[in-house]
Amino acid sequence: MKSTKIVLTGGPCAGKTTAMQSIEKEFTEKGYQVLIVPEAATILINSGIRSFGKYALNTREFQRQVITLQMTLEQLAEEAANQSDTPTIIVCDRGILDDKAYVTKKQWQHLLQDFDVSEFDLMSRYDVVLHLRTAALGKEEFYTLDNNSARTETVAEAKIKDKKTLEAWLGHEKLSIIGNETSFDRKIEQVLKEIYHALSKPYPVQIQRKYIISGIDLSKIEEVKLVKLEIEQYMMESGKVEYIYRKTQKEKEIKYTRIMKIDTSINNERITTQRQIAEEEYYQYLSSTEKPIRKTRYCFEYENQYFRLDIFENGFQMLEVETLIPNQEINMPPFVTVVKEVTDDKSYRNGSLYKRMNPSKRGIQKNLKI
Repeated sequence: MKSTKIVLTGGPCAGKTTAMQSIEKEFTEKGYQVLIVPEAATILINSGIRSFGKYALNTREFQRQVITLQMTLEQLAEEAANQSDTPTIIVCDRGILDDKAYVTKKQWQHLLQDFDVSEFDLMSRYDVVLHLRTAALGKEEFYTLDNNSARTETVAEAKIKDKKTLEAWLGHEKLSIIGNETSFDRKIEQVLKEIYHALSKPYPVQIQRKYIISGIDLSKIEEVKLVKLEIEQYMMESGKVEYIYRKTQKEKEIKYTRIMKIDTSINNERITTQRQIAEEEYYQYLSSTEKPIRKTRYCFEYENQYFRLDIFENGFQMLEVETLIPNQEINMPPFVTVVKEVTDDKSYRNGSLYKRMNPSKRGIQKNLKI
């Protein structure tokens, strides 16, 4: 089955990591297989292969290794997609043309000769290119080096890298530039919207209706095509920062995510970022005295509407539906009985449910790694 190959590019601290996590969550729930191709340069730098420092490679050799690894990772993802009967989205954390921004014009021409490719060849490897502008352009107060140990650029250098990276992709037929004119959350929404457009799917308006339900007929729910997820999560707080640690299991696959929500004093903006973490980090902060939220989530489509059905460990049942237009009439699935709508009731948010389960919910530990 043909896959859709997407590049997330842009300057440093542009939100690519959070965007990738959001893409994976959004489209996995929609029934897609989502394959992530990590940033090749970061893998090499973190393994000690670098173009700087005591044992530095020369720039051309380092970029040659970056391109070699990138091509290998992309090939592996494409082979996995070709063997799957599920529609697949391949998300690349940077594409090969990004490397043009890190070398001289002469070095770049030599690299093209090394791999016997043209710039058009490299552009044609990707169906969609999404350029996220660095926070250094318009959101300088949010620019940080903390979430990528391989990043060393100053604000001024980040602006230059952003410009050069964008110039490398100019000419791609499906290039979209996603700036910082709105909030960070809106920026991530725009990324998702562009991918829906690339898939020729309608973008769901970010309006979620919530309902308490009962009387689920599981024999009927199995008749619809669905994605089943097992979710466990716990929370911690530190001042205006809320941390959510989530474990998600799909069949035999397990991933761990840390979500960080920050209330800022800048236009009352709330920033939500997320990244995938190792199993060890997830369990490092899991308290033995608090009870995490555990639920089974069924994601499915019914009458052209997208539903998420959560059945909590204690038997509590909640149904969420994403609407395409405001005040849209909801066609409820026949296998559920609605008790009441709780869309505007904050007490049914995950955070509120967690606090009710754990009245003495702790603050964050001082040694928590950001």
